[in-house]
Amino acid sequence: MAHADQVWVVDDGSTDGTAAALQGLALRLIRHAENAGKGQRLADALDEALASGAWGVITLDADGQHDPADIPAFRARALEAPGALILGDRSIGREAMPRVRAIAIAFGNIFIGWACGQRLRDAQCGMRLYPAGFVHAAVPARLRHGFVFETAALIHGAEAGLRFATVPIRARYAGFQHRPSHFRPVADFALIFLAVTEHLLSRHLALRGLLRSLGLRIWN
Repeated sequence: MAHADQVWVVDDGSTDGTAAALQGLALRLIRHAENAGKGQRLADALDEALASGAWGVITLDADGQHDPADIPAFRARALEAPGALILGDRSIGREAMPRVRAIAIAFGNIFIGWACGQRLRDAQCGMRLYPAGFVHAAVPARLRHGFVFETAALIHGAEAGLRFATVPIRARYAGFQHRPSHFRPVADFALIFLAVTEHLLSRHLALRGLLRSLGLRIWN
């Protein structure tokens, strides 16, 4: 609340007392009786926030991994790169990250970057600034579920010509994550993999995109 003009909290059918803990605070609480998953609720909230006239929306995961003190850096970066989708980059302190997660991020950067046709430094970071120009409606309804939406947002945003920019952040783990992640390593990774693969196949594998994702220069 110290760093944003407005704060919206999406309560996706939680049973942990979230709503009661927020009583009296100057924020907007969007409550849902039933859990629909991160992707659908994030898409719904983005639709509503951007339609309300916001010039940008910064998203943070609810588990405490992201430091709100990084918000001013995102706002500053947005002024330097107006209209860009600003992605958090957790390269700082990656040696402290769980090894399995670090490997998954490295693979995702290449694979998702391939589909986006550009090199990505942290394709799976949930701390982002979505600009007013983000074509959220371009993401098909079937991809607005679970953890697939954030990947689909990058792919379809890139296809719509949206520029990407990054902000270095330090992810917080020990002592900050107050609940386990709902990410299912096998099932959710498989869904993301299938979504990216489907896109690549529909673009005949877009081999130029693979080269760009690896940081190789392309000449026409």
